[in-house]
Amino acid sequence: MDDKGLEQQLTEAAARGAMVDLRTGDPTADDPAQGARWPASRTVPAELIARLVTGTQTPPRAVRLAGARVTGRLDLESAILRCPLVLEGCSFEEPVTLEQAQAATIRLPYCHVPAIAADELNVRGALVLAGLVASEGGVSLSGAQVDGHLDLDGATLANAHGPALNADSLTVGRMMFCRNGFTAEGEVGLIGAQIGGNLEFDGAVLTANGRYALNADSLTVDQSVYCRNGFTAVGEVSLLGASVAGSLDFGGATLNNACGYALYAGGLTVGRGMFCRHGFTALGEVNVLSANVGDNFDFADAQLRNFGGYALNGGNLTVERGMFCRNHFTAVGETSLLGAQIGGSLVFTDATLTNPDGLALDLESARAGALFLTPREPPGGIVDLTNARVTSFHDAVDGWPTAMRLRGFTYDVLENDTVTVRARLKWLARHQGGYAPGLYDQLAAAYRRDGHTQAARRVGIAKQWRRRQALNLLGKAWNWLLYLTVGYGYRTWLAGLWLAGLVAVGTAVFAGAYPGQMKAASATVPEFQPAAYTLDVMLPVVDLGQKKNWFPQDTAQVWSWVLTGAGWVLTTAVVAGLTNALKRD
Repeated sequence: MDDKGLEQQLTEAAARGAMVDLRTGDPTADDPAQGARWPASRTVPAELIARLVTGTQTPPRAVRLAGARVTGRLDLESAILRCPLVLEGCSFEEPVTLEQAQAATIRLPYCHVPAIAADELNVRGALVLAGLVASEGGVSLSGAQVDGHLDLDGATLANAHGPALNADSLTVGRMMFCRNGFTAEGEVGLIGAQIGGNLEFDGAVLTANGRYALNADSLTVDQSVYCRNGFTAVGEVSLLGASVAGSLDFGGATLNNACGYALYAGGLTVGRGMFCRHGFTALGEVNVLSANVGDNFDFADAQLRNFGGYALNGGNLTVERGMFCRNHFTAVGETSLLGAQIGGSLVFTDATLTNPDGLALDLESARAGALFLTPREPPGGIVDLTNARVTSFHDAVDGWPTAMRLRGFTYDVLENDTVTVRARLKWLARHQGGYAPGLYDQLAAAYRRDGHTQAARRVGIAKQWRRRQALNLLGKAWNWLLYLTVGYGYRTWLAGLWLAGLVAVGTAVFAGAYPGQMKAASATVPEFQPAAYTLDVMLPVVDLGQKKNWFPQDTAQVWSWVLTGAGWVLTTAVVAGLTNALKRD
């Protein structure tokens, strides 16, 4: 067909809104990547398409063309497109310009084009670029407005010298799709963009080594964001200050930026749940500082790796419901939730936390309804619970780290009743920084609230014992005495046992010493009673009439001195225990 014949065919078809299809039906021959080899019969000047769509000749109903090789530059800058433009499977020699143009609908599915410049484009309906290949300069939609949906499903965008997709300040009234094999070699920019429906990147592959793979700072999405099912980003994914009214889902995604942030989402707001689960993998830091998640935050089965840095940095994070780092969750590097506020449960069940040279888990000043610290194995590094506050604490002995920071850690209920008091005291002994009385007070209070008063007493005794470990030799001797006689005031009944034992010994000794070593004070004295004499000697405030009427001699006198001293010691210890003097810190 000659040029005039094709022009007339296109003109007539545009008037009817009909499709002019130049494809052969052979997928290989019709591949737009081979457009340079297409015959002249499939060649259409770009200038003709521009004339038709702007209606400078016959008023068009729609310009629809498939399988054409478009020569020259299709330049529609600032143009008003009077009808829908549909170019399907076409091959463009030069970039397409749509800057500041106005159109009802533009569809360029499966076309091959060096680049598209469409900044401040205004489309009242849909902009469809599904399957598009932009091989040199990518697609620029900065400041564009699309009232319908924007479809980039399966598109391949490349730009070695800048963004593959520049959609900063883009406004989309409905959905934006970048799914099903969407590929970008170069940055995808959505800074300040506003999406009225879902933003979907399921299965997309974004590659920008050493740069932003996805830069969506201050993005606003009225529904949900999906980056699931094999979504891959090589380079930083940034959502700084972004707002997502629905859910944010990275299920099964892979984020790779080993030299920096895999995900930077400081100040992010998510109205519903945020999901980094089902094999989610991040090489580089996942940063959600001061983010706010309106429902659950789920890291189940996630793998986070950032050697020597933060695997997860969630300082001052707020989660309205639960946060789950469970089911083979692995973090190599520090997991920090410093000052985080978790409304429900914070769960580390079956998790692996590793950071040998520092903090494996930092929960300093964090708040949670319940804390499940039941990892798959003891954390490889320090666990910091300084000033953390939880309602209930679930743990397991085989999940305790070697070193912990527990000062100021408070909990109302200890849920694991299988852990013995002895084991709990060993748990407190793992606290770095030496003796901290508050740790013992907290544990004892939890036992009392649960009705385990005997366990609380044992904790109180251990607290006093630990407090006196740094005393000098005399002090340590006194410490042992207090421990053995009255249990630091928690077991004053021990003094009664000691008294009964010493009375039994004294009774036997003095019964054997009478009459040979016991001398009467006068001719008229009460009858000698060994048990009464022993009590009279031992108890300084008791007068049974034996001590003043019978005087011991030789060995009996030595025993009298010993029992008198023992009586004073026991009396002092009992008085101290009863007045609670030994319970003060």
